[in-house]
Amino acid sequence: MTQSFLTEPARDIPVTHRPDVLVVGGGAAGIAAACAAARAGCSVLLTERFGFLGGTLTAVTLGGMCGGYGNGSDGLFELVGGIYARICERLFRLNGALPVRRSARVHALPYDPNLMKLVTEELCREHGVELLYHTSAVAVHSTEDRITAVVLENRGGRSAVIPGMVIDCSGDGDIAAFAGAEFELGHDGHTQFSSSMFRASNVDTAAFSRLTREDMRAILEKVSAAEGELPRTAVALYPGPVAGMVHFNATKLARPDGTPFNLTDPAELTEAEQEGRRQAYRYLDVARRHLPGFEKAQIADIGPMVGIRETRRITGDYILTEEDVLNCVKPADTIACSAWPVEMHAPGRGTIWRHLPDGDYYGIPYRSLTVKGFANLLVSGRNLSATQTAQASARVSATCFAMGEAAGMAAAMALGTGGNSRAVSVPALIADLTDAGAVLHPIVT
Repeated sequence: MTQSFLTEPARDIPVTHRPDVLVVGGGAAGIAAACAAARAGCSVLLTERFGFLGGTLTAVTLGGMCGGYGNGSDGLFELVGGIYARICERLFRLNGALPVRRSARVHALPYDPNLMKLVTEELCREHGVELLYHTSAVAVHSTEDRITAVVLENRGGRSAVIPGMVIDCSGDGDIAAFAGAEFELGHDGHTQFSSSMFRASNVDTAAFSRLTREDMRAILEKVSAAEGELPRTAVALYPGPVAGMVHFNATKLARPDGTPFNLTDPAELTEAEQEGRRQAYRYLDVARRHLPGFEKAQIADIGPMVGIRETRRITGDYILTEEDVLNCVKPADTIACSAWPVEMHAPGRGTIWRHLPDGDYYGIPYRSLTVKGFANLLVSGRNLSATQTAQASARVSATCFAMGEAAGMAAAMALGTGGNSRAVSVPALIADLTDAGAVLHPIVT
């Protein structure tokens, strides 16, 4: 079909904000970036397309924060501090989090997504961050290596922001892509598979908790063989802080031909959202009939956004690689640490895990946040500069908090150099992060 076009008349767009730092995307990375930049004395505008903060943690109802710890020979060792640790402390005070839950060699900190919204908003307000909800970035103006304006759209119409520095925490790398930055989308055209998350209520968690993850997989494999193939049998189900509630990370969303959706395509994203709800109710039905404790369970909520593991990966001054991750490379410009395994949601009912050695970790370099060809633009979160395999480790939430905090502090420092991210003194950045509680030299147990 021949495509037709509509010519939009020229119009004046009011300039409504001139912040030192504009942060686009209020997920883990964006929250930390905004608070860190504001803490350093910057005026900060944080825009978010939903009516709350948290991103994947709240819009997907993720249920557990991964990446905060590594496996030592004598238990877990801390990998992420700073703003992430402050948020965890507040959640625990409000009974909105549980102790870290281990399953074999992976672990997560269960939390209440609704309290996460409240806690992160309070933190931003305390730091003086200006929030703008229900707002999308729709265009970027740039000259040579600088972003000069970002156009926002919401129910009030269009407005323009003239920022000193921009931090793209959109997850999809929207700002960088709009500006013309280089990026990769998946590998050979395919990204990792996405999932819709949901929570079941009215669960007898005592009965359910007697099942191991291996028990659940064995049950689901039998169901898959007897009743028609389930999209995924290597599932993660665990109780959260709300009594009788169990989080489901179980679905695996694919096109009819079995390949992953391209979630930068609105039509495919629409189909993925619908497929996620269909699968959620199928898994609930299976759980009611086959898993102890779920006999009277109901779906309490399904995340209003599909859980996206990978879309655009923006090309930075350094591309974090699989070898960096698995060989536990620690660059001189490390601004965040991780020991999360490479977690590939690839074709099939399982998940491919490639673990790091116990007692070790790798570093994410500052150069993976600086965007190739741009001086006043940084990226943070799952759209960092990394190969697909490396991103499959670095994308988890605690690590995103750490990257975001580094990006926010770097943006503040860059303003003192005329808005040039590459003129930032990395040793000074590392020192400031450490003073703020970041863990850049983990104490391995």
